[in-house]
Amino acid sequence: MDKKTLPIVILLVIIILFYWQILQFFGFVEPAKEAAEPPAELDTTSQQAPALEGSPESTAKPQVETPDALARPPAQAEQAVTPTANTVSADIVIIKTAKYTAALSTSGGGPLSIELREYAYRDGRPIEMLPGAVEATPDARFSDDSFSTSSLHYRSSLEPRTYDVAGAPLELAYTYRSAEGGEIVKTYVFYPDQYHFDLRLQVNHNETFGFERFYTLMWNTSLGVTEPDTETDYGAMEAVAMQSGSRVKLDDFDDGLLNQRADGSAAWAGLRAKYFAAVMIPQDREAEAVVAQGRKLQVETRNGQVEGREIIAGMRMQVGAATSIDDNFRVFVGPLDYTLMSRYGVGLEDMLGIGTTPVVGWIIKPFAIAIIWLLPRMYSVVANYGFVIILFALLVKIITLPLSMKSFKSMNAMKELQPKIEQLKEKYKKNPQALNKEMMSLYKKHGVNPVSGCLPILPQMPLFFALFSVFRSTILLRDAPFVWFISDLSRGATGPTDPYIILVVLMVATQFISQKLTMATNQQNKMFLYIMPVFMGFIFYRFAAGLVLYWTCFSFFSLLDYVVFKRRKATAVRAA
Repeated sequence: MDKKTLPIVILLVIIILFYWQILQFFGFVEPAKEAAEPPAELDTTSQQAPALEGSPESTAKPQVETPDALARPPAQAEQAVTPTANTVSADIVIIKTAKYTAALSTSGGGPLSIELREYAYRDGRPIEMLPGAVEATPDARFSDDSFSTSSLHYRSSLEPRTYDVAGAPLELAYTYRSAEGGEIVKTYVFYPDQYHFDLRLQVNHNETFGFERFYTLMWNTSLGVTEPDTETDYGAMEAVAMQSGSRVKLDDFDDGLLNQRADGSAAWAGLRAKYFAAVMIPQDREAEAVVAQGRKLQVETRNGQVEGREIIAGMRMQVGAATSIDDNFRVFVGPLDYTLMSRYGVGLEDMLGIGTTPVVGWIIKPFAIAIIWLLPRMYSVVANYGFVIILFALLVKIITLPLSMKSFKSMNAMKELQPKIEQLKEKYKKNPQALNKEMMSLYKKHGVNPVSGCLPILPQMPLFFALFSVFRSTILLRDAPFVWFISDLSRGATGPTDPYIILVVLMVATQFISQKLTMATNQQNKMFLYIMPVFMGFIFYRFAAGLVLYWTCFSFFSLLDYVVFKRRKATAVRAA
């Protein structure tokens, strides 16, 4: 390390170690208060849901902190089917499985709440998959959406109390009978240790209702924000379907409104947020089309206004000439876990969007699957995902070590040839063709391949994009602590005063030192040397801390590569 580089390195180390104190000294942030503020991100007040009559619980659960504008899903007009839904007292059945707790009501004949038992908000409350639900979800809509089954009042096959599902599955049926003799039956089957439940929809004597052509099974409650970075969480919300074996995203917002239909056979359709999803999977036949409705809106948060989204999605199911309808669905409500979702055998794992990038997706996907397979197994040995990422970066560096040695050899040779290259540039500055010819001759004479310096980057690029894709979507790193202030490897820095920015500064410093030691010195490279690390820091600061940690460790291990190369070179010189 030369004398010019040493002060820069010392300055960077001081900034990293005392970053937070420096910000406080200059008044950019206030000193930490003794009582921490609640971790809720949205600047709204949590509301207590009104207790329904007949509920076995004395108090209802608190709703997810959601703006008033998100309290009701879009495009749900008041139904005029029957007045009994809002006037007859509703009984509540609570279903507890190992994975979730669901509250189902006779008003609408379905779930009004589904709380995940293994995942929580940062304040400890369980994740609510039906935040602010005002109607039973999902909802079957007939007659061009003018008839909603969630607006009816049903008779329950179970008494209103809490049921623990253990051992055998539990069945719950809701039945509605019209005055004309028609019948609608919703039968739910809950399993002890699964993130899904089954829904059987039966309509008997559908001619008495006037049903024809098709109906839409709608997930009619928008997913809510679950992560501290509200803007990123909203940005990940989308309606997704599997049509003809391909992942289809319905996100054609026009002037802030979404009203989209995609025709074609669909194996499933649903909603996803950053780390959670709700998906409806037909069991007997595929849907004939998928639909999505929604809107964008401005949401106030503690960090200012962000663009929010509320989206609902559904599937159009054809109604034949028969006098009855009998369709079965599997409804997944849970985490975006690639391994878990792949077990359903219908491509449900594509909900994550890993390996679906046009043109290059097929290259990225094998790397992504390998990462998803390997990281949990490493975690079973080292129970800290931060250390797992460090070991993974070391493993990648060891695998690419031969390429790195060849790269260092090439770059070192380029350094030694730099004076001669500068002479050639001066000599042939008015004759580019002659300059290229002489440079190629110089490289050939000294056995230098200028392209070989990029060799370690080639296998790194698909691996890096795979890591970005995995860390952005998978729930593996959600709320996973590392050390010190890094308590969640899935989140990035929200701004220059966020402590997580320290990891980004460390990454920039490590990359700068690595490039300083290994790059050939010329005017063009000097600009690259100073600009590239800063540019990478600007790009990375919002990325998941786990990805920043990986890149930092990989850059650091590149320094060790350099040390190994220098020793080998010194040994070779002494032997000569």
